[in-house]
Amino acid sequence: MYPYRFKIVLIIFALLFICIAVRLFQLQVIEGDKYKGISKNRRIATYPLDATRGSIFDRNGKMLAVDQHTFDISIQYKNLLYSYVSCNNNSISRIKDMEVHKRAKKSCAECHVNQDVWLQKLSQLLGITQVKLLENADQIVKKVERLKQNIEQKSGRATRIKEETDYYPIVSDVAWEKVIQIEVKQDNFQGIRIVPRPKRVYPEQKLASHVLGYMTKLNEDEWKANSDKWNNYILSSSDVGNETSSLLYDGYAENDYIGRAGVELQYEEKLHGLRGKRFEEITCKNTQVEKVILERPPVSGDNLYLTLDSQIQTCAEKSLGANLGAIVVMDPWNGEILAMSSSPRFNPNTVNEEFDKLIKQPSKPFLNRAIQGALPSGSTFKVITAVAGLSTNCINNQTSVQCTGYTNFKNIIFKCWSTYGHGMITIEDAIPYSCNVFFFETAKILGGESLYSWAKKFGIGEKTSVDLPYERNGNVPKMADTASVMNVAVGQGALLVTPLQLVRVYAAIANGGILVQPHLLLKLTNNQGEAVRTFKPNNKQKLPIQPAILDVIHNSLVDVITRGTGKDMGLGIYRVAGKTGTAETGREKDNHAWFVGYVPYDKPKYCFVILVEHTPGHSAEITGPVARELMSYLFPEVNQSS
Repeated sequence: MYPYRFKIVLIIFALLFICIAVRLFQLQVIEGDKYKGISKNRRIATYPLDATRGSIFDRNGKMLAVDQHTFDISIQYKNLLYSYVSCNNNSISRIKDMEVHKRAKKSCAECHVNQDVWLQKLSQLLGITQVKLLENADQIVKKVERLKQNIEQKSGRATRIKEETDYYPIVSDVAWEKVIQIEVKQDNFQGIRIVPRPKRVYPEQKLASHVLGYMTKLNEDEWKANSDKWNNYILSSSDVGNETSSLLYDGYAENDYIGRAGVELQYEEKLHGLRGKRFEEITCKNTQVEKVILERPPVSGDNLYLTLDSQIQTCAEKSLGANLGAIVVMDPWNGEILAMSSSPRFNPNTVNEEFDKLIKQPSKPFLNRAIQGALPSGSTFKVITAVAGLSTNCINNQTSVQCTGYTNFKNIIFKCWSTYGHGMITIEDAIPYSCNVFFFETAKILGGESLYSWAKKFGIGEKTSVDLPYERNGNVPKMADTASVMNVAVGQGALLVTPLQLVRVYAAIANGGILVQPHLLLKLTNNQGEAVRTFKPNNKQKLPIQPAILDVIHNSLVDVITRGTGKDMGLGIYRVAGKTGTAETGREKDNHAWFVGYVPYDKPKYCFVILVEHTPGHSAEITGPVARELMSYLFPEVNQSS
């Protein structure tokens, strides 16, 4: 029984095999010339479809970056080629050596009289000279012809390559009115294609430029590297928002723009989107499109909502003015950055045109000083020394030191900023009056290991993990001798901090000892407006500081403004708690002025840092006017009531 069934199965398979063989013989031998002719006369051309990059908004929905559609004019290669040859009297060996040209004994312009009509018409319409329109033709033609020659040498026969059927951009950012005229009069502009292209626009110009970043073109090596990341990337149907099957999408195309700094770089993968593609069947003879076979629509990138408040950001930038430096305003309870200003700024809309000039400026406008300006902190570091001393019982509230304007250690004079000294002083006066001698003496008892350990606990010398690229670590030096400890204790020596690190330290004092993670991400939303990602802290930690110690530090920071080094800054009406600091650079009349604090001191809403670099003055006189202007923006109701 079973052998009989086996024979039937074999017969069925044999019949199927014979049918397939007969059909293949028919297609390849009998009708081979027919399909060979079709394949020679038709080709499938593919064209990328740009995806719209995700927009960037502030926390209130104000648009900070958006893709706007602009239009480029691309010309079919054969038209570009013949115009390039005939108008500039250039010689292309492939064309010059054609038998038809030799027999006709005519110039290329005479043979292809209609091939440069587009050039004349377009020149008149746009008001651009023909020479200008063809300025990139030399590079395009040489590239295509070189590629064609290489392929023909390898194959040993004349070959029509894909690049000969492509369109190449010659004019960018064409006005909409001109585009309409071209579309309406297609007969006058044969061989021309209008190509829509997204263009990144920053409506607020320079506002928050260091946070937003900027975009530039990929070079060839970068394009290959980024393309490899996207190879075989499968987009699931849930990402597209419909029930179609998964599709293979492209990532980057040659000469694509990519984020180079700020959140444009940090969230590049989310903002970029996925390019679509159009498949067209064209006739090889005249390269006319017969039909569109398939079109995969592009998928827009996710929209990015930042924690920034554009009004506070504007206030911070106005307050900082032309000063070289930075301002950061942060929520002390959750680490949301409400403003991050660095001066000087740049305009991300014009970076590509001005890059060479900007990169050479000594003021370094591309440097985000809030996270990359690692400088000595001056007296603002004294709160860490105070916490370290109190927490290790090296000092207490009653510990007093006699300040005569200096202290001596191994014949080295360590000076206080006050020439005549502060007299007998405790911690509750040492912070408000910023007495160096008190902290020099504390450092002698505290030692390098303890001070180093507490600086690290506060996040000094380490990145804050803010969601921005190129953040610097700063530096907490290993202090091998007491003199080094004394220098670091007052924020000098080899100690380096960033403004963001400092604002995080003072936020911990304001919120009861929680070291928050500064961040700019509020949420990412998809095309349907649904949140696909929100911020989740990964290094929020409780510092081992007793509440009584925090109270001492808090009360002392309030006293800085009411009776200490900041009493003349005019900040009392805003209920500010903070610490001034003047960091010496080693050059005469060249200091870095700091002011760090939080406001209002009884119910902290904002934590802030103000840095003014390379100034001849001292902290309070330099940062005071900046701080007053910033507070007046943050608390307009106080101004009205006063």
